[in-house]
Amino acid sequence: MSNPAKVDQKGRLKIPGALLPTLKGPGSKFYVTSEDGYSVCIYPMQVWTQVEERLERLCSHNRNYQKLLVRAKYFGQAVTMDKQGRVLIPIVLRSSAQMKGEVAVLDYVNYLEVWNHANFLKNLNSSPITARVEKRPNILSSVPRFPWALHGNNEKGSILGTERRFRVHRRVRPDSRGHVSHAIRGARTDSTGRARVA
Repeated sequence: MSNPAKVDQKGRLKIPGALLPTLKGPGSKFYVTSEDGYSVCIYPMQVWTQVEERLERLCSHNRNYQKLLVRAKYFGQAVTMDKQGRVLIPIVLRSSAQMKGEVAVLDYVNYLEVWNHANFLKNLNSSPITARVEKRPNILSSVPRFPWALHGNNEKGSILGTERRFRVHRRVRPDSRGHVSHAIRGARTDSTGRARVA
């Protein structure tokens, strides 16, 4: 889901109120980074710690993960959310991702992705859905209803639905050289609220 927001003149992003309970969790410390410098990812610190550990383990097996970790550390910075719910975007990312004014905030399971609004629309237009996917009819509307999202209503036998949101966990898009880069994937949270790597 895309949520409109703004980055102020000091480079602070006010997190939309609807996203705060999911993102904030038990703490106010975050890791703000990017995989390519075009968008900004905001992770709760406990989630980022799990992601970073996983990337470091994978680095010994695959050089591409090492490159991804280097980029995440170059662009990244630990920040603390202020009392007004604002997070400072590191200066290197404010420049490379053009983080000023209106931005689009996408919420995923355990992190947010922030885009300059104009660049986000440009990216959507330059990365169309492939013809193969377009040929599949009603791919989003054909998703079956989850049984736990429905409950019976005794009046006239009608069924009421309870809204459940789902999010995309993996994105693939070309980098500036036309090579495919994979997103840093967040960690899911188990039933105790502890972060675990997806």
